Formats: sequence, structure tokens, C-alpha cells
Amino acid sequence: MLTISPAASEAIKGLIAASDLPEDAGVRISSHPQGPGTFELSLVPEAGEADEVVEEQGATVFLDDDIVPLLDDKTLDAQTQGDQVAFTIVGGGEGDPGAGGASP
Repeated sequence: MLTISPAASEAIKGLIAASDLPEDAGVRISSHPQGPGTFELSLVPEAGEADEVVEEQGATVFLDDDIVPLLDDKTLDAQTQGDQVAFTIVGGGEGDPGAGGASP
């Protein structure tokens, strides 16, 4: 199961607080049309019908059911610089895929 780092948790909570979304909104991770190993992150008000929900440290991440096996042993991390947030997916062996950045 994907885990959420403390930095990613804080970033997600900050993005939700700065948005017009409800408190129980979250970040949704889905596959990106650019190809395998590329992910898209978006702020959404609720999980999709088939999404898997990961909740840690007060942050919620919704995983598209197609990517759950790809992220099984990974961690969602984040780096914040000013008002910009860059999320990465780390861990789980060689050739770790990275996720694109997202900003408020």
C-alpha cells in the first residue's frame, strides 16, 4: 500500500486548506497519458467510484484502481518551496518512477 510521508501530508493538507474544496477532499493519483511510470496528481473533492483511499496523518490520497499495484511499496513525498509543491513517488526498488509536480 502507498504510504504518505509527513512532508506530503502537510503539503496535501495545505493545498486543500487553500482551495475551495471540503476538508475531506484529497489528492487523486492516476496514470498520465504520457505513458507507463508517469502519474497525474489532482485535487478532488472525493474519491472516484473504484478508487482506493489512503489516509495518513490527516491527509487523504485517492488512487486510481489501475495504478494501485504500481504504487504498492512506494511512498508519496513532497518538497515545498514558497507556494510551489513538488510531489514525488519514491522507494520500492530500482528505477523508481517519479511523479510530476503540482502547485496550488
